[in-house]
Amino acid sequence: MDSEERVRRMEEDGLVSPEQAALLRESLGNRAYRGAAAPASLGPTHATVRWLLITCTALVLMALVGWFVFLGEPGVPELPQDVAQTLNQPEELGLMNRTISVVLAVALLLALPLVLWTWLYNSLVSKEEAVLEAWAQTESTYQRRTDLIPALVETISRYLKHERETLGEVSATRGEANAALSEAVEKLAAAEAKASRMGSERGGGLIEDETALAQLAAAESAVETGLKSVIAIAEDYPELRSSDQFLELQAQLEGTENRINVARLRFNEKVRAFNAAIRHLPGSLVAGIGNFRRKAYFQAEEGTDRALGLEYD
Repeated sequence: MDSEERVRRMEEDGLVSPEQAALLRESLGNRAYRGAAAPASLGPTHATVRWLLITCTALVLMALVGWFVFLGEPGVPELPQDVAQTLNQPEELGLMNRTISVVLAVALLLALPLVLWTWLYNSLVSKEEAVLEAWAQTESTYQRRTDLIPALVETISRYLKHERETLGEVSATRGEANAALSEAVEKLAAAEAKASRMGSERGGGLIEDETALAQLAAAESAVETGLKSVIAIAEDYPELRSSDQFLELQAQLEGTENRINVARLRFNEKVRAFNAAIRHLPGSLVAGIGNFRRKAYFQAEEGTDRALGLEYD
């Protein structure tokens, strides 16, 4: 059963309110941006630079051919080489050898900068692709958590409904606890919807905007806090915590949080390598021509580098 179908059934069964269902749908819908658009720096500008490289290479080859074919003064016929003047003479070169040496020297002078520029450009492209791949992996782990949240909401909602139907009029203390758990679940859904909405609005250009990425980090941190709050309140429900479905979801969420932290660290490592490459000479010259832009670091709030950290009884 996919997440959208799960939310629909939860709403039909009265497990979640229409507002909660709308928040879950918004979260699931906005996550479609994961892995979608790439930064603008991978667009027409890079393609233009590639065509410029090809054109420059072709011009260099044409210049070398022209130099070789039309070498000599126009209108003056070439005289046969007098081999006797240079043959077996120390430190002397024939006309043909001298011509080839000049052509090779010019070819090296023209080709070496072009080869170096091409190598630097390709190196920056590889580093930028590594950043994009690391960010896609980070988004994939967020998507995994998004897919698990509706299942957690459903499990808790079914338990609360079952408790209301079984116990009927519960005590005031128990009613307050149920209300607190229900409120924590609603806050979790709202936080996830907000985080996914922020990501979908910026798309692939998010990693080039430090302010936007910092806002997304804060929103994702709120989701982590909401998860911790829900599971902490669930500690007061031994029957809920002992259920196989809840334990399985808790284990999966804890594993997902660990993968998110690893993905963030890997993303920051790739960003650090790329940013250093476009700032150091001569890479900075190539980066300016190729429109390579600095990437933002993912700065998680203090304390979010740890998983849920809850032990099972």
